[in-house]
Amino acid sequence: MASWRTKPSSGETRIVIAYLIAGFVARLAWTFLGEGLKPINGESHNIALSLVRFGRFADPNADGSGPSAHVGMLTPLPSALAYRLFGIDTRIAEFMLSMWAAGLVMLSLWLCWRLSVALGAPPLARVGAVLFAALVPLQFGLEVRDGRSWEVNLATVLLVWLLLRLVRADGDDKPAPRSLIVTGTLAGFLFIVSPPAGLAGAIAIGVFSFLCLPFRQWWRAPLAFVLVAGLLSGFWAQRNLSALGEPVLLRDNFGLELALSNYSGALDPADPAAAYRARQAAIHPHALGEGAERMQQSGGELSYYHDLGREAQRWIAQHPGDFLRLSSRHLVEFFLPPGWFWTTFTMEAHLPELRQLLVWLITLAGLASLAAMAWKKRAYAYVLIVTLTASLPYIVVQPTLRYRYLVSSLLIFAACDGTVRLSNYLQDRVRSRRDILIQESDV
Repeated sequence: MASWRTKPSSGETRIVIAYLIAGFVARLAWTFLGEGLKPINGESHNIALSLVRFGRFADPNADGSGPSAHVGMLTPLPSALAYRLFGIDTRIAEFMLSMWAAGLVMLSLWLCWRLSVALGAPPLARVGAVLFAALVPLQFGLEVRDGRSWEVNLATVLLVWLLLRLVRADGDDKPAPRSLIVTGTLAGFLFIVSPPAGLAGAIAIGVFSFLCLPFRQWWRAPLAFVLVAGLLSGFWAQRNLSALGEPVLLRDNFGLELALSNYSGALDPADPAAAYRARQAAIHPHALGEGAERMQQSGGELSYYHDLGREAQRWIAQHPGDFLRLSSRHLVEFFLPPGWFWTTFTMEAHLPELRQLLVWLITLAGLASLAAMAWKKRAYAYVLIVTLTASLPYIVVQPTLRYRYLVSSLLIFAACDGTVRLSNYLQDRVRSRRDILIQESDV
């Protein structure tokens, strides 16, 4: 019987549900500590306010700058709905959004557990991973605070669900055509929610199709992907053509992100956190300083971001070696975030050294486990591919803790999987060696 069909025991299921409920409660409790219910002053939050007050997808910097495509078309909608129902920036609205964010986190961990079951991970590993991810406060602030304003929690749910579908389909002799269409549809929607996650999912579907499907069936999932992503992005492009004068398919802020990360001052700063904040203050309009003035002078958001993109591209063309160096650094930072990330990209600035150590150990163990298992079991290759390719768009821009959250839970489960498998292997070796010694002594 294929390993993905292995059913967890009812006892394991009850334990996992209990851990997830405890994790949900723990995250809600966190929101009442400190500034957990304080509204987030970010672009998505500001657009949500504009949607509620004026019915416009506009003003990401809260400066009345007008229509915007700075964030994805779906990103501010949960916040806008909560503010419409419960009042703008009220504690009850922020608490309801916290429940939404924490619920998505628990759903993603449930799907990660189901994925571990489908992969045939040892029960101790998958239950231990749920326990760690649900109850160790490694990134509660990121999950419940950032997660209620941004799309990362929903994107993680969709990405793990897509992986689960691929792993299960890999165990089928003949994947059902309808199932392939559903998987492609899911990937298309994911691409609109989070283009980096959607790209990773699309690549995994391509690998699955090449390895598992006859050539005549390759078209099903990609066609569904293109139709869903094309339909939604086409609607969004039409809106942007009308509001901004250009048919932006997804977001218009790539030039800004490219310029924030690729300039001479980023090469060897004495204080990377201070250098990043200074760069933001200089060019990011959300800082409402020089960047906002430059955006107004350039004629608006779209033209300003285009100007920044051309400026960054000129710097890259003049400094190809430095660009390669920065891109390599960004790749490492995505998986092994430096200590200054915890004082810059999250409210959880306490114990940054311990957080960094845990994340590094989990990442190294998780990647090693996925690489080792992919050689033995093809289904693990999909998880490895998604984990690696989710980082690709962030190589040319500055990665953050929020960006890498797409794969953080997958790495926790992979690390626990590999650790338990290695422990079992070593115990078997010791047991076998002891049996040999006993046999030799009897002789």
